[in-house]
Amino acid sequence: MSKRAQQKYTSPIPKQRNGSAAASAITTLQRSAMTTESQIIAAAHHTAQSEKLPKDIDFDVTWLERISQRLQQEGDDQFVSWLQTFTLFCQKLAQRDEETQAAAQRIQQLELTLEEQSEKLEQDRVEHDIQARELAEKKAGIVSKERELNERELNAKAGFSEQNAASLRNLTQRQQLLDQQHQEDIQQLITQKQGLMREISQAIVQLTQLQIQQSDAEAQRSLSLDQREEDIIRKEEDLKRASRRLERDERSVEAERQALNECLAEAMQTERLEFEKKLDQKERQFDKAQERVQNLSERLMEWEELDQALNGQSASQMLNELDKLRDENRELKSQFAHTNLAELERENKSLANSKSALKNQLENLLAEMDKLQREVDLQRVAATQLETVAREKRLLEQQKHLLGHQIDEIEARIGKLTDASKTQTPFPAMSQMDEKNGLNAKRDHREVGDLKNFASELQQRIAQAEESVQLFYPLESIQLLLGGLAMSQLHLFQGISGTGKTSLAKAFAKAMGGFCTDISVQAGWRDRDDLLGHYNAFERRYYEKDCLQALYRAQTPYWQDTCNVILLDEMNLSRPEQYFAEFLSALEKNSHADRKIALTETALLNAPERLVEGRHILVPGNLWFIGTANHDETTNELADKTYDRAHVMTLPKHDTRFPVREMEKTSYSWRSLHEAFAKAKTQHAETVRNMLEQLSGHEFTHLLETDFGIGWGNRFDKQAMDFIPVTMASGAEAGRALDHLLATRIMRSGKVTGRYNIGLESVTRLKEELEFFWIQVGLQGDPVESMALLEADIRRLSGAR
Repeated sequence: MSKRAQQKYTSPIPKQRNGSAAASAITTLQRSAMTTESQIIAAAHHTAQSEKLPKDIDFDVTWLERISQRLQQEGDDQFVSWLQTFTLFCQKLAQRDEETQAAAQRIQQLELTLEEQSEKLEQDRVEHDIQARELAEKKAGIVSKERELNERELNAKAGFSEQNAASLRNLTQRQQLLDQQHQEDIQQLITQKQGLMREISQAIVQLTQLQIQQSDAEAQRSLSLDQREEDIIRKEEDLKRASRRLERDERSVEAERQALNECLAEAMQTERLEFEKKLDQKERQFDKAQERVQNLSERLMEWEELDQALNGQSASQMLNELDKLRDENRELKSQFAHTNLAELERENKSLANSKSALKNQLENLLAEMDKLQREVDLQRVAATQLETVAREKRLLEQQKHLLGHQIDEIEARIGKLTDASKTQTPFPAMSQMDEKNGLNAKRDHREVGDLKNFASELQQRIAQAEESVQLFYPLESIQLLLGGLAMSQLHLFQGISGTGKTSLAKAFAKAMGGFCTDISVQAGWRDRDDLLGHYNAFERRYYEKDCLQALYRAQTPYWQDTCNVILLDEMNLSRPEQYFAEFLSALEKNSHADRKIALTETALLNAPERLVEGRHILVPGNLWFIGTANHDETTNELADKTYDRAHVMTLPKHDTRFPVREMEKTSYSWRSLHEAFAKAKTQHAETVRNMLEQLSGHEFTHLLETDFGIGWGNRFDKQAMDFIPVTMASGAEAGRALDHLLATRIMRSGKVTGRYNIGLESVTRLKEELEFFWIQVGLQGDPVESMALLEADIRRLSGAR
């Protein structure tokens, strides 16, 4: 807690004893030492695992020497030299095991040192516990003696009254004043010890003046009282000295703990840097060695293939044979040039050329002959063509009349088909819902009533919503869910896999008696057509997807008074700001009548009766969008636009178990749930409004604006006025509701926490001011979610330093 909070708030819990504080400090120091020890061992284990990498390389020195000798015989001295260097390098790599063993020995020494320090701290803790018990016994003795002193004083008063009754008759009024003074002194004795001692001394002096006749006895009693007072004062001084000595011991233990932490941090940092440097050096050396081994292996394979092709012959022999073959080839070419074959070849070429020329002439003559033949044929058929043309004309006129009749029939059929298509609906699935009698009949539902009782009943119904498995969600999650239903029609369930995000959405719809439409979001979605469907103007038909059908089904009489859900599973596989953009804008509007989505540019004929203006689909108030989100490399990060309009819940693991009561299935009225929400908002509106005003004027809000550049406006106020009253009416505390709203809307990672342009001091101040606000307003409970986020960010920034 911050110093400012300590000054303005006095805790009702008594302060911890000095001995217990010392024990707590020692326990903290031991825990820090154990954490440091585990970090050193983990770093050494990581280094040891890294040292095992070279053992995967298997090489034989004898085999390398045999290859070296063979290459040396062939005259490749450069490669032989490199291979010898590589052999030495591999031998050096074998020495890494010895370095690993040395590192393990150093770790064992550190473990022994830490064990000795832990034993020493444990002894100090035992000594402090003994001193604390001794101080407690001394305090008990002092209290007992004080009680005896009070009893003796009262007995002395009574004795003096009996012995001096005659002398006090004339001083009755004064005696009453003295008795009243004594009573006041006794009351002051309980609260202020020093004041009581002064009052006792005054009472003794007054009694001594009144009883002169028995001065000897009074003097003895006075001396006895003074001696007891001195004993008490002396024991108090001893107690103070013991307390100061214990405080000095605590300060020395704290100094030793800080020194030990610094030594451990320095040792751990030094060891870690050394290990990292050695590891980097060895990894670079190993990579270079692997590259060289790979190159050598390739070259060795080439040599082996060449060796097999040569059948054991050396390279010099192959070169000699190649030179001989080249010489023989040159001799054969020269012999061929001086023979008669060359002349014969020239004559053959000339004859081939003359043959091709004669062939071309023959082809030209044949073409001319074909042309003359065609002219003769045309002249023969000229007389007969006139007769065939007249006959074909008569046939074509008859076909024309037949085609005219067929065209008229086709036009009539097209007209009939066009008229029939005008009577068909462009939304077949939704129009079918209008015609179904089952969806047009209303049904009775159960009233929600008191939200606190309803939250407990809803927890039971969700637990047994699925027949195959029981679902256990804590009551706090159900209360936050009800608050979120009143706040927004868009919900986002986050959490690790297996926490029941999808199951909660489906079980809620079943428990309420509504329907749940499950939609699996795909990675390639880009616009609203992927969610709703599209209109084909050529076919005059709208291809309706499940989401569009669910929006329309929720408005039918059968479902219009139930709580229904559209589940967007893996919502962030694509960006909701693209395919869900029109819904985000529609849900932002205050009036439910204005929350509508345009399906086409113009109104369509024969549209379903519940479409607005024949082209808009309404987003009804009895339907909620619930999206589940996992955060990994396959998903997209949600934008602030989506987070700011949604109610976000991070579901924990199912550690809560409770007995499940058997309950009959029923359905709850959405209208009664809406009325219960309105009643809760009216009942707690003033409380929440005052809390928000104090938060807006607090230093916490000022720090968010100045250091983080974050503020909130009408949207946050409206969401708080909707969420917090309903959560309170469901049985949760106001502080718990405000904490959840701040953690999901303000403190989430990337907005306040997790930013790298914000220093440790700013985050620490924000945490302190949040604690002080909780104390100043008197909110019950602690801001657990917000404090966890800020503390994690403080640890991250402290580690970064």
